[in-house]
Amino acid sequence: MPRPKIPFRLSTRRSISTALSFALGLFAFAPPADRAQQSEAEVGIIVVKSADQAKQVVADLKAGMDFRVIAKERSVDSTAADGGSMGRLNPDSLRPEFRDALKGLKPGRVTGVIPFRDRFAVLTIFPAPSNPGTPRESNLPAGPPPVRNMIGIDGFNEADDAFQQFPQKPDGWERSPEQICSIRQQSVPHAVTAVEKLLSDAEGPSPNPSAPLEESDALVAIEAHTTLAQLHAYNSEMDKAVKEFQTAYQYAVASSPRSLPFLNEALGVTYLHLAEMENGSYRGSGTIDFFPPIDPHAHFAKQDNAKLAIQYFLRYLEHNPDDREVKWLLNLAYQMLGEYPAGVPAKYLVAEKGYDSRESVGRFKDVAPAEGLNLFLAAGGVVVDDFENNGLLDIIVLSMYACDSPHYLHNNGDGTWSDRTAQAGLSNQLGALQIVAADYNNDGCLDFLLLRGGWEFPMRRSLMRNNCDGTFTDVTQQSGLEDTVTASQTAAWADIDNDGYLDLFVGSEKGRSQLFHNKGDGTFEDISHAAGIDELTFAKGVTAGDYDKDGYVDFFVSVFNGTKHLYHNNHNLTFTDVAKQAGLEDSTYSFSTWFFDYDNDGWPDIFMTGYNINSIDNVLRSYEGQTVPEASRNTLKLFRNLHNGTFQDVTAQVGLDRIFMPMGSNFGDIDNDGFLDIYLGMGNPSFVSLMPHVLLHNKEGKSFVDVTASSGTGEIHKGHGIAFADLERRGQEDIIAEIGGAVPSDRHTLRLFRNPGNDNDWINVKLIGVKSNRSAIGAEIKVTVENDNHGSRSVYRTVGENSSFGGNPLEQHIGLGHGARILSIDTWWPATSTRQHFTDVDKNQFIAIKEFAGDYTKLDRKPLKAAGTGAVAVAK
Repeated sequence: MPRPKIPFRLSTRRSISTALSFALGLFAFAPPADRAQQSEAEVGIIVVKSADQAKQVVADLKAGMDFRVIAKERSVDSTAADGGSMGRLNPDSLRPEFRDALKGLKPGRVTGVIPFRDRFAVLTIFPAPSNPGTPRESNLPAGPPPVRNMIGIDGFNEADDAFQQFPQKPDGWERSPEQICSIRQQSVPHAVTAVEKLLSDAEGPSPNPSAPLEESDALVAIEAHTTLAQLHAYNSEMDKAVKEFQTAYQYAVASSPRSLPFLNEALGVTYLHLAEMENGSYRGSGTIDFFPPIDPHAHFAKQDNAKLAIQYFLRYLEHNPDDREVKWLLNLAYQMLGEYPAGVPAKYLVAEKGYDSRESVGRFKDVAPAEGLNLFLAAGGVVVDDFENNGLLDIIVLSMYACDSPHYLHNNGDGTWSDRTAQAGLSNQLGALQIVAADYNNDGCLDFLLLRGGWEFPMRRSLMRNNCDGTFTDVTQQSGLEDTVTASQTAAWADIDNDGYLDLFVGSEKGRSQLFHNKGDGTFEDISHAAGIDELTFAKGVTAGDYDKDGYVDFFVSVFNGTKHLYHNNHNLTFTDVAKQAGLEDSTYSFSTWFFDYDNDGWPDIFMTGYNINSIDNVLRSYEGQTVPEASRNTLKLFRNLHNGTFQDVTAQVGLDRIFMPMGSNFGDIDNDGFLDIYLGMGNPSFVSLMPHVLLHNKEGKSFVDVTASSGTGEIHKGHGIAFADLERRGQEDIIAEIGGAVPSDRHTLRLFRNPGNDNDWINVKLIGVKSNRSAIGAEIKVTVENDNHGSRSVYRTVGENSSFGGNPLEQHIGLGHGARILSIDTWWPATSTRQHFTDVDKNQFIAIKEFAGDYTKLDRKPLKAAGTGAVAVAK
């Protein structure tokens, strides 16, 4: 009996994996003779949990609401991120009830409610666009276009598809981190079994991938084996992933040569990742994963898999010699053999020249292992602050994998930390991606909020109350913050009505933004709609700041793929979006953001990272000084406050018009000159995205200079939460970088880059609210200083201004420059309009200023001893 064709086509990485969807029941299996010959169309689907929800979806669609918007907001299917699009396919390849519902359906119309399994679906056929534009990225490119998107090798999408379609999810799983962990552990093996059965049924007992097939059959087999490879890669089973990619490669050689470019690169990437894993590149804290190389003589002890990676990259480049992405990966592979640059074929060499630093701020050194920070984590946020009120800075670091808990790192006071996660009561707070800290109940102990679901699907958030005894209690339910679940990794604390209690803005990726008003009794009220901020956006960053200095805090929202929002505070618990009037109607792809006064003129400016999520090609072109097509120029963005309610885009003027792919990022003063510098952590889920992190030095508020190479901070693995903090209490800010990818097989150790120091002066100021919120968030500090007996200048800081993906301490470390003499320190408390003025303040010390107080308090902060002398290893 002849083997039937598997009736589906190749999917895109940005939409659902058709091989996996087929195996889990979305698509139908039938020989060609049993199928009508309809043409392909872009099909959309919205999946909800109840018939009533589905009926409401149909009603809203017939009332004129946009299908893609509703899909993003309500669908529980993994296609929600793509507005419900399943891609272009033959509707006859779908399961029977979907196929029947689509028969005769005109583009733009919607089906009725379709029950299937334990869910309910509504489908549409999207109208063909009048200007199709650039086609979706294929997983099997025939060759690189002028600017191309990277391939995705990581299993992230496939694992999420498996999770979403897992048939045994209990009701209410979204509100239980433990259940989410359990489903994650079961769903990937379930998907592997399903795809393996699919292949067994289709290939028969004795598959021969080297035998010629019709290309359509070969493409289906390649897709299925690629899906299996991705699932194994997700689970750290790199040997199995290689085997599946090799089988797909045999199919391509025999029957689908146009698939070979993708598979050559995929195999090269998989072998390279395997080489890094077996040589401890992710678990260790060595120098081999930096670019430019810190140690040109460093190399892997086990080299066979790196050599195999080179073999496949060279095969790819034989036919695509100008492909920047694969040339870059080839150079990294030679670096891991200790053969960069001499061993790289000249025509493929990526020279260090484009990565050189024009100046030096000293060499930073990773001291994380010496200080006991031996954590091995997936992607996550980080916050540094004094959670125990003992004058020492503790660290909380997250890992987004569903079964990973946060790690609470207690500062031992001797230059080391110990892991007290269990003692702190945090072991069951699984799968959080981001953390934002503040004293929401004004009891003098710092609390924090955990956010989940970023890039994935809605989950509960957790508000953790500090019990002031080294432990935390989950008070989400009783606080009123558990009423809705969101896919979010961004939130900001701010006192929106100056009542002395901190309110909370939460951005959402698949829903509407939310604003919670603090009622002052430990509970919050959702005022999102009444406040006018509940717009449906893909929010990736939220930051709070009083941009017009009217005494009321405003919010800026960085939207991943759409127009940004600047919510002006109307002083009555409502907000007006004034982004267009303010000159902030930017629609480029963006991620993290913050308010900060980069030029020390006393007015908060706005920084926003451009995010080229899928193009190493663009990033490399930017390093080379090459032209990047305008449509894909997602550069960093800096908007200077013009003091009149509007902003000027000064990105190019200050030298920030460069293309990167930053995720975590933050700002601090690396050389104590009083001007705030920037550190960017790079990457995306794919193992392909190995790009150096970037340290940008602020030159007196006039320009930013790349000092990555000279500072030794160019880690190439995935960077997420970033924090600047004076951990050793010696007057210099170090950089804490949470390193790790979105999948378990891409975990990495934490980095702690110790500041080399210099002879500039500083002051550390801790503000304590009395009638204002206890954290002093929103309070302003102005330090007037004279340097080397020259004229005076002022340095400005606002408490609580922070990155949307990384948390600095609320105490303010303020660089003063060389030969400083403090002339005065002024504070302003917006909630009470209180102003304080202090003179005769010594430099290079820690002080506290309480609201209304007539004098400051000198704090006893002793420098901690150097790392490496009695460090205690934390639990892994």
